[in-house]
Amino acid sequence: MKFSRNLLLKFLIFTFSALLWAQETKKNEERPIVDLISATAVATDKIKVTWKLPKDFSASSLLVFKSTEPFSSKTNANSLLIAELSPKTMQYFDTATDFSEYYYAVLAKLPDGSVYKVFLPSINATVKPVAVERPAKTQKKSEEQVLAETPKLYTEGTKRELPLPYIDLIGDFEKKPSVLSKDVMTAGKKLSEGQPLKKQKLPPHYFDEDIISPSGGDDYYLFEILKDYFVKQDYEGSIIELKKFLSINRSESTTNRAAFYLAQSQYFAGNYRSALTMFMFTQDTWPVLCKKWINSTLDFYTVPQVQEE
Repeated sequence: MKFSRNLLLKFLIFTFSALLWAQETKKNEERPIVDLISATAVATDKIKVTWKLPKDFSASSLLVFKSTEPFSSKTNANSLLIAELSPKTMQYFDTATDFSEYYYAVLAKLPDGSVYKVFLPSINATVKPVAVERPAKTQKKSEEQVLAETPKLYTEGTKRELPLPYIDLIGDFEKKPSVLSKDVMTAGKKLSEGQPLKKQKLPPHYFDEDIISPSGGDDYYLFEILKDYFVKQDYEGSIIELKKFLSINRSESTTNRAAFYLAQSQYFAGNYRSALTMFMFTQDTWPVLCKKWINSTLDFYTVPQVQEE
């Protein structure tokens, strides 16, 4: 009899546990809530929102919400909806139109059209606001700068001062080289005779700053040019875009790297004279690196043949 009671008690405990487990499983399946939501500014006008989908997640679509205040049970989500996505989506890029701080949340839209409106901080709603980086303010020009940029008028009979010479390496390197005299070309030909050249091009060089996509600024725009043209070996397109990039005042570090990539683009495009000019332009910054590229460029930049008369 005692044995029967113990057996019955174990059976009841097992049955009760099984029912609790079944109810909990059903409860979890009826809670389509995304997990590990995060928001990060990835560009000057882009905010990336990511999240994870739990196992057996069931929804007809995902709704992304954006607010200037943290999300709570009292939040009126209807006016804060910014996107409706596929139920398998796990990221969204929001275009920022200002520099305000924002919170994000992701809710599930059920097959019957209703929304499972449950905001859980740090689970499906961000708790830390995020904003895109505000560009640096333009410094006010000093009186000396204004005077320097103002055209100077000369009265009749007054001599104009001689301007200081200016060499625009970036702007002038596409000009055709001056014609060498016959004696110079003959001498160059004799010097090059019997000198075997190892005509093997160097592999592209990338700086550490340009391997991973930056968050914004000049570095981000340079990264995009390299990704769309230089990496794809579209060196003609790379030359065009890098010239545009360098035509605007940039930070010194970014300018130096862009000039070196421009030199490489000219090198791989076969414009060896232009490549030499640009490598020399960056030689003070990377003397050892530029020396290797200059030597390789000289291997391909041969002296023009002399026409016999």
